[in-house]
Amino acid sequence: MIIYGASATPGIPDAKGNSTFCLKAGTTIIWKSTQKNTGFLIDFGPSTPFGSEDAISGGTKRPASVMAKKAGCYKFSTGACISGEIQGMCGTGQAEAIVVGAGSP
Repeated sequence: MIIYGASATPGIPDAKGNSTFCLKAGTTIIWKSTQKNTGFLIDFGPSTPFGSEDAISGGTKRPASVMAKKAGCYKFSTGACISGEIQGMCGTGQAEAIVVGAGSP
């Protein structure tokens, strides 16, 4: 059986996928897929630190860059699909991000 999954993992040493991560307001985040031929969708819903309620989408060759603008705690969902896969054969995940004010430690 093949299991499909999606994970949000910060590009920092010893980071774990789908764990809570913290960043400062004003930080630019680059969302990308590390799996060949894989598209992704990041959805914060109506409460987002990025100033737009639109979902963030991209793929292996199309990273998406956004800047965290609003401090707070945010839950988001992740989704990923491999190009050409059968409908419904995509992976999902859940994660949390904490955005602290630019002047915070």
